[in-house]
Amino acid sequence: MKKNLLKVMAVTMTMALPFAFMGCESDDTLKGSDFEKVTVQFRATDGPITKSAPQAETRALVFDDVVSITSFMVNVGEIEFDFDDDHKWAYQYGGKYSYADDIKLKGPFEVDLIADGVLQVKTLLAGLELPKARFEEIEFEMKKNRNTNSLMYNQTIRIEGEIMGIPFIFASDKEFDFEVEFDKPFIPGENLGVVVDFHVNRLFSHSLSGIDFRKAIDYNNNGIIEIYYTDDDDQSPNYWLGKKIWEWLDDIIDCDFDDDDDD
Repeated sequence: MKKNLLKVMAVTMTMALPFAFMGCESDDTLKGSDFEKVTVQFRATDGPITKSAPQAETRALVFDDVVSITSFMVNVGEIEFDFDDDHKWAYQYGGKYSYADDIKLKGPFEVDLIADGVLQVKTLLAGLELPKARFEEIEFEMKKNRNTNSLMYNQTIRIEGEIMGIPFIFASDKEFDFEVEFDKPFIPGENLGVVVDFHVNRLFSHSLSGIDFRKAIDYNNNGIIEIYYTDDDDQSPNYWLGKKIWEWLDDIIDCDFDDDDDD
């Protein structure tokens, strides 16, 4: 997958922190530093070509009258904030950290981008206290879900819906990451939060992705189209279609930067 810039917008929310704080790579570097609260969110968005329609007892997002999506889930394993490596600011804010440091926040937890056919905005982190420093990058690591009671067990991504009226599942166990390399440093207090936009219409609309979902086949004749893209099985059902979906995932993420002075 390609590396992506992400849309950064001003947001203000307060709630309990759901991650375990792992700290910096070097010890005691942040003691005495000023801290500000920030928020990190994932947000699913669509475009004018999508519409909402009834499907059984749930709603679904419908694309090209071919694909309807009721559920879109990803599993976040870790988030990492990297300090700016510009030596010019190394002694600002008391000089309590260096460019070699980073801050890691460990999950995991599941994120619903679409639930019951409804686009979601999910807060991964809120009220997270970060040193009022300059950060050049934030990285999201997507890892296999290890919860044996979850539908996502051993998966990093799972999508459910229908293809031409037949239920389908897309799932992959491949682990991946994507990074934000800010055009200008991200500074807590000046920038209040990170919002990652997932444009789902770019993935499921044939006119935008070029993916022909009508080629999907119910190989097992069990009434469910299973599309798997796994690390060790290129013979799994609809593997090559799954590979195309996987390769297009990075193109659904927005690439922009705004600070809290922007609308």
